[in-house]
Amino acid sequence: MGRLRTIVVLAGAAALAISTGGCAKYDKADGKADAAAVKDALKADEKTWNDQFKSKDVEALVGHYANDAYFVAPGVKPASGSTEVRKAYANGMSDKNFAISFASEKMDVAASGDLAYARGRFTEKYTEPKSGKVMSHEGSYITVYKRQQDGSWKAVEDFAAADPDSDKPVEPEKPATRAKMVSF
Repeated sequence: MGRLRTIVVLAGAAALAISTGGCAKYDKADGKADAAAVKDALKADEKTWNDQFKSKDVEALVGHYANDAYFVAPGVKPASGSTEVRKAYANGMSDKNFAISFASEKMDVAASGDLAYARGRFTEKYTEPKSGKVMSHEGSYITVYKRQQDGSWKAVEDFAAADPDSDKPVEPEKPATRAKMVSF
């Protein structure tokens, strides 16, 4: 029985070390949240997220959300939970003209170190379903993040709103013109 108890104690200690190990990098020596480290982590995540939009990697994009996340964006039915968020992203990515980029203007971290938010601007390009025209708009977003048990940060609330009257048709790119060969 002593050996089993030792194994259980070691397993428990290992689990505790793993669950708190990810948190340590966001905490200062005094036990308070290191807001700068959290902001750096969220900024790095923002860059990755933008890159994943460019590559249209739905699974990687959904990985930014907690399982119980809530997501609202222009032209998208509100999505609750990772299954609905995945459907919303898959639908957007099925549009060959879909493109989005975003950048935060402000970030803040709760004193507890377990919540943070980012507020910023986005631009989006998409095909308008009724007309088939390629359109663009811009707007604002706010994303609330929650620190997970493994120390990572996941979006739990993600709201985006297009600016009024920002929908504009995207002008088709002009084809390249060929230079005329002139002989002397």
